[in-house]
Amino acid sequence: MLMELVNVSKVYQTDGPPATILADVNFAVDAGQFVCVVGQSGCGKSTILRLINGLLPVTTGKVLFKDKPLSGINLQCAMVFQNFALLPWLTVQQNVMLALEARGMELEAAKKRAAFYIDKVALDGFENAYPRELSGGMKQRVGLARAMAVEPELLLMDEPFSALDPLTSINLREELLDIWADPNLAVSTVVMVTHIIEEAVEMADRVVLVAGRPGRIVADIEIAMPRPRQKHSEQFTRYVDSIFSLMAEC
Repeated sequence: MLMELVNVSKVYQTDGPPATILADVNFAVDAGQFVCVVGQSGCGKSTILRLINGLLPVTTGKVLFKDKPLSGINLQCAMVFQNFALLPWLTVQQNVMLALEARGMELEAAKKRAAFYIDKVALDGFENAYPRELSGGMKQRVGLARAMAVEPELLLMDEPFSALDPLTSINLREELLDIWADPNLAVSTVVMVTHIIEEAVEMADRVVLVAGRPGRIVADIEIAMPRPRQKHSEQFTRYVDSIFSLMAEC
């Protein structure tokens, strides 16, 4: 077991009554899996990612990473955000190097590592470009390269394709699956939040359905289909329809 949430709840204190975002969530991920978390807006999907990464503390319960309780930021994780989260005054290379330098990597080693992952996301030649000079898809490639450059054991992705046009989204999904499946790359385990059921069925080994509010896990569905997934097949459609029906009932 790589990561596990055990009886986790998350409550925010407000000026009014406390707001319970998650209640009694139990969720585990094995090394090498690609897991998608789906659910309606506001059900707590993104909060689950932030608890796994240690960006937020749990209210009750615990987060385990390699069977050890998590305390503070999990440096074995990296996050790809929906809104790219690039620093506009830094170049592509500098944005990718940022986390490496923060972790104390020497400059030349950081440059070499950044160049490797910039090439892996097909941005070779754009190292000196600034975010304002990039398309949305290119910005998300930078975010992916930055996350992969720290070579995390667990890659977390928060609706990474939702701000992109459909064609760019399709291309990036295919490239991400290629990266995940590449035995020569360190990233082998992915947890991705999405609200698009078809996207989850296309990409995931397992689809975890969260319903709220407060958020709780109501289904954990193994996608037993060979890759690449045939999106127009009867089996694919059955998975999509089943998950949609479960979501509509919540």
